[in-house]
Amino acid sequence: MKHFLSLVLVCLLALPALAQTTYSVRGRVVDAVSGETLPGATVQLTGNGQNTGAGADSDGNYKIANLPAGTYTILGSFIGYKPVTQTVKITTQNVVATFRLPTDNASLDEVTVVASQAQERSTPVAFAAVNEVKLRETLSNRDLPMILNETPGVYATQGGGGTGDSRINVRGFDQRNVAVLVNGVPVNDMENGSVFWSNWDLGDVTKSLQVQRGLSASKIAVPSVGGTINVLTKGFDDKRSILARVETGSNNYRKSSLMLSSGTLPGDWAFTFYGSRRTSDGWVQQAYDDAWTYFGNISKRLGPHRLSLTAMGSPQSHGQRSFTQRINAFSNEKANEVGARSGTEYGFDYNPYWGKLNRRYRDSSGAIVNGPTETLNERANYYHKPQINLNDFWQVNDKLFISTVLYASYGNGGGITGLTSPGNSTSLPAKNGQTDFQTIYDNNANLGTITNPDKKATGMLINSVNSHRWYGFVVGADYALNEQLTLSAGVDGRTYYGLHYREIRDLLGANYAAIPSGTDRNSDPATRLGVGDKLGYNYDGKTQWLGAYTQLEYKTPVLSAVVSATVSQINYKRIDYFQAKQLTVGDSTYSLGFGQSVTIPSDTPGQPGTTYTAADAQNVETPWVDFTGYSFKGGVNYNLTEHDNLFFNAGYISRVPFFNQVYTTNGVRYPNVRPEGITSFELGYGISYPNLKATLNAYYTLWTNKSTNSYNSTDLVYTSVRNVDARHMGVELSVAQEISRRVQLNAAISIGDWRWIGQGLATYSDEAGILIADRAQNVPVYLDNVHVGDAAQNQFQLGLRVEPIRGAYIRPSFLLFTKYYAAFNPDNILNPDTRTDSYRLPTSRQFDMHFGYDLKPFFNDQVRIGFKASVLNVLNEFYFTDVNNSSSTNVVDPNNLNVFFNRGRTFTIGMSVAL
Repeated sequence: MKHFLSLVLVCLLALPALAQTTYSVRGRVVDAVSGETLPGATVQLTGNGQNTGAGADSDGNYKIANLPAGTYTILGSFIGYKPVTQTVKITTQNVVATFRLPTDNASLDEVTVVASQAQERSTPVAFAAVNEVKLRETLSNRDLPMILNETPGVYATQGGGGTGDSRINVRGFDQRNVAVLVNGVPVNDMENGSVFWSNWDLGDVTKSLQVQRGLSASKIAVPSVGGTINVLTKGFDDKRSILARVETGSNNYRKSSLMLSSGTLPGDWAFTFYGSRRTSDGWVQQAYDDAWTYFGNISKRLGPHRLSLTAMGSPQSHGQRSFTQRINAFSNEKANEVGARSGTEYGFDYNPYWGKLNRRYRDSSGAIVNGPTETLNERANYYHKPQINLNDFWQVNDKLFISTVLYASYGNGGGITGLTSPGNSTSLPAKNGQTDFQTIYDNNANLGTITNPDKKATGMLINSVNSHRWYGFVVGADYALNEQLTLSAGVDGRTYYGLHYREIRDLLGANYAAIPSGTDRNSDPATRLGVGDKLGYNYDGKTQWLGAYTQLEYKTPVLSAVVSATVSQINYKRIDYFQAKQLTVGDSTYSLGFGQSVTIPSDTPGQPGTTYTAADAQNVETPWVDFTGYSFKGGVNYNLTEHDNLFFNAGYISRVPFFNQVYTTNGVRYPNVRPEGITSFELGYGISYPNLKATLNAYYTLWTNKSTNSYNSTDLVYTSVRNVDARHMGVELSVAQEISRRVQLNAAISIGDWRWIGQGLATYSDEAGILIADRAQNVPVYLDNVHVGDAAQNQFQLGLRVEPIRGAYIRPSFLLFTKYYAAFNPDNILNPDTRTDSYRLPTSRQFDMHFGYDLKPFFNDQVRIGFKASVLNVLNEFYFTDVNNSSSTNVVDPNNLNVFFNRGRTFTIGMSVAL
């Protein structure tokens, strides 16, 4: 009886399939780059005795019904786009086929080539793309890197929690070793490789965001050890539009923006302009945000040339939480969970770098008169980095294409920090967990417990200025040797001038500040410094870069292969205005500080007996330090079938050290600095169907001769660790599945194993760069097999996009990170008995939700109104995001961990109107 009922049940379930003799093909038509739907697009189906079609509705959806089982060819097309053909096979169920049409806009194609965008089933690298639709729906009020956490191998955090202070790791390599390109122009800092995301608010003007992991497809020489992030902005659109947005959210978040795009105008002119205003109190205490953003692009076609002028920038200031704190400062519960002791708890949003101040004064009668109480940040950032690009895309003939990019960047600003005086500590005294501005002010103004009749500063606020002037060009040519072979070559030149100094911002009630001892040797030590005067350090850095590349690409529908090589010459020079000036007479060099003179000995060739003063000397200027870097890369992609492909790439990079790895802030050159070598291999398999895309790849990267430098300000000792290797290997999987026209799934898994390999050697030098005689040198550093810290090595992500009704979407996203070891200083492991992994943090997880609804277009489909909302960290769970071990040993002790936690639950809601 039981088996009979089971048989009946199976038959009943099979009846609908048996009864169904015709099926349907449905899906949507979208822009291949932005992800925007294309209403009015045409879908034509032929084969199996059928010749029919359908048009895409106002949401870009189409449906072709009443089709018998069989194999069909479907063509998707739309005005201004290149047609795309797909083959589908109907067996026993309906089929979903989405068309992603590439634009027929030559200008956009050209900038895509210049930006080295990877192409599916052609470019032999592992990559992931985030289109405009996903950016708009899920970015919320986060920094741009945060959305990349859904990419396998990527670990991004908000850092201290200030806007723009995010950091990103790719395959265990921090962002100094991840190249970031905006429209093909490198934006990593020329002196330290960092990327400061607060310099741009690119979320609203980004058309696509592509992460190429490992050896990227970038042609120019960039520090792409972990990978390359390519940002492609708007400005090359043919569509005329006006878009206005308003957003609000947690912590008094407010943002308003307006974008105007002309489309193609008479005379082949086009422009796009964008502006926004953003303010917030910040989730972290006093991590305020105050920013403007502008973006503009004007383009013109002149015969075979397409000229494009782009300018962008974001003048901003924001509060910061610069340094990690002990776990118990945020939560005793979290401290106890990992075995650390309890302490004074201030909450997860705790920020010690601010305080209250009443600028009171003593009146003529001697009474103290209070003024208004204000809030001051001890740590903040202010910066404006406008960048201007001039592009010329020249289609010389059918075989030759030449692109030229000229760019300039003028960065002005820096960070606000505290400074004690006398002394040179950048941490002001605290009281009850906050900066004690009031005591500092009272002591400075002779209102406190110390006698200070001259009102000399005991503490103050300073600006650490890091401005720059950056000019560069990239010229490249692509020549089609035949239908299969393309030869590319080009040059990349950059010149960078960095200005670095501290200046007094706020004397906090004092009349003056003294020159810190041993810093400015060219000024009178008795000089009284005021607001705007420089102190501490004052130097300029010069960087010159000239690189060249060549690439040969072979491409057929089945096989594509590429080999490339780059070479670059980088020169560094440092000019110091606070070190004692130098005078060279004959073969002798003399240091002459303020008030010093020298009389040339009578036996010295040149001018014997002549007396020189500091006024005759020159500022200390180092000779140019030259480094040569190069790379070789190659890869092959083989399309096994029209749906399956294999790819492989390998390469070697000789990485040149950055400026701050060559010189200390005191102008001392680190010893034994030389290029480092990176070898990388990758093998991958891809699946591409109309409703399913998946990539599985494995990678192996070996960084040889990796060096680290550190400075002990107490002992005035510089430590350099060299001759150590780091091995990063892992497996990554990404899946995008269109389950139905209304349900899409995306998932990512990354399993990594990143370890230090071998035994390093540590050397110790003084401030003059001379090895310390009474200290052992070439001391073994026992790193072998120790896990690399500072990023989670394992990752799991799962997301959905569901359209419950027309025009509405719901996007849940779940993210999990594990196998995260605390960051540590390699030169701490000097005892083989303490060779152990740094502390391994508990697993972290976060659940986000995004919602939206677009009203049906009205006024002849000319007006579109949309609403969106995001809830980040829906469950309001807290976990470690950034952790470092402050101990002088790597032995596990949770009490030595300094940490940041993630943000708590936040929300944003927004409305947009498009014409």
